[in-house]
Amino acid sequence: MELGSISDWFSAVCNGVMAIVAVYAASNAKDWLSPKLNERKFKFADELIEQFCRLQQEAFYLFSDTKNLINTNPDEQGDAEKFRKRWNTISEREISYRKNTINLRTALERMELWGLKAIDNNEFIQIIDSHLALSYKIGEALAIGPDESRFRLQNSFEYDKQISEKYKTVRSSHNNIMKHYSKLFID
Repeated sequence: MELGSISDWFSAVCNGVMAIVAVYAASNAKDWLSPKLNERKFKFADELIEQFCRLQQEAFYLFSDTKNLINTNPDEQGDAEKFRKRWNTISEREISYRKNTINLRTALERMELWGLKAIDNNEFIQIIDSHLALSYKIGEALAIGPDESRFRLQNSFEYDKQISEKYKTVRSSHNNIMKHYSKLFID
């Protein structure tokens, strides 16, 4: 029976040492991974709240610009082409705002993949729904287009108050998430 050469013995010892090192590294990896995962969860929660705040700001400017636009007297609108461009720009912003709102809902759902859950998911859904309601109402108000001046005055009376009420709901709903993260999310 042959015991093998020195190189075989050396290779076997090296393989044993590598196995011990691998077991040691695996046991230390879980201690390293847990804080990194918690750090990532915190960062994700921070980004999510930041997205809600940006959406709130976007809602304010869109609300303000839309109210000014639909309340512009047709006799005082100035150059028709410039007014049309302004109208189309605000319409495009409304579409972008709606997409951002829908993306926020997706981010909220994605949050659970990281093991982070909202304590009261309904608060977040309520905010998102209020943004969507505002977006749809602004979309309705802008749907007549810039060229229908005889309908714009009627449209202004009809939608001015409705848009204001939807925005008031958006503004007040954000107060529900202006809290410390520990009161909003759980692991």
